[in-house]
Amino acid sequence: MDLTAGYYYHVFNRGNNSNKIFFTRDNYLFFLRKMNELISPYASFLSWCLMPNHFHWVIYIRRESHTLTQSEGMTKQRTINQSIGILLRSYTRAIQKQQNLSGSLFQKHTKSKALIDEIEIEPSYWDSAFGTIINIPEGKNYLETCIEYVHQNPVYSGLVNNADEWEFSSFRDYIGLRKGKLIDYDLLRKENIIFHAQEKSHTLTQSEGMTTNTSIISIGSNIDAEINISKMLEILGNEVEIIKVSSMLKTKPIGIENQPDFTNGVVKISTSRSKKDLKSLLKAIENQLGRNRKGPKFGPRTMDLDIVVWNGKIVDEDYYTRDFLRQSIDEIGGY
Repeated sequence: MDLTAGYYYHVFNRGNNSNKIFFTRDNYLFFLRKMNELISPYASFLSWCLMPNHFHWVIYIRRESHTLTQSEGMTKQRTINQSIGILLRSYTRAIQKQQNLSGSLFQKHTKSKALIDEIEIEPSYWDSAFGTIINIPEGKNYLETCIEYVHQNPVYSGLVNNADEWEFSSFRDYIGLRKGKLIDYDLLRKENIIFHAQEKSHTLTQSEGMTTNTSIISIGSNIDAEINISKMLEILGNEVEIIKVSSMLKTKPIGIENQPDFTNGVVKISTSRSKKDLKSLLKAIENQLGRNRKGPKFGPRTMDLDIVVWNGKIVDEDYYTRDFLRQSIDEIGGY
């Protein structure tokens, strides 16, 4: 696979024999972290989409190799091709252990297509081995069309009705539903692509009645509280807009006294998600941070997140019985 600095590419691979490569939400998140760690030093992401049995990237190659510093000051060169291989192998090992699998997880060769506009290029390309076809409409360039194709992949596959419903693509970042850190927004602005997506988002909002909701979420932890609260805010900030975070207060445990004190506070957010979807997101974040749901009701926990206020209305009775909640909400300006 030839990847040359200064060019845009569509990079893609799928599971061996079209088998699944992502089994849980954590699998998707782990793969994204590896993308950032291993690919971002070489390339800028313009779009990405992770599907149950394959993935797509649209990237701009900034450099083909990177100098790594080893122990005792030694250095070595690593190419982007090598880093892609390391990503896929490390992810494969993790999935093999998780699923008790053996053998190849991905197809042997990762594919790439240079997204360049030249007169002799046909108005579409087709990869028979992978089963990918992209038609280039008149008046559009390869780059813009490919980004749109990548974002619409979950819709084409019947996983969702609208691209913004699929969590594991960069489409939500494009239309302002999330502030992902993987996308190179400056490069998108330079190519005048992100503005097109935002215009579509505005049309979608007007036609389908999408609304922005505000919520205040209570935070609680008494297991590695400082670390887990910091991680939680980072994860949450990638999914919603964080407006304000209160100071954190130390509180005595309720119900079971023989455990560490809790660290509590609140965070005010803005989101287009429904209340039900936000609850699901908070539960997923708790799980990601190791929440043990089999322990006693008032036992120790890595993270406890609850919606206390929804669009200016108290929706959790704990507000009336927990002093720290009222104090924290007052601190950020009330509800």
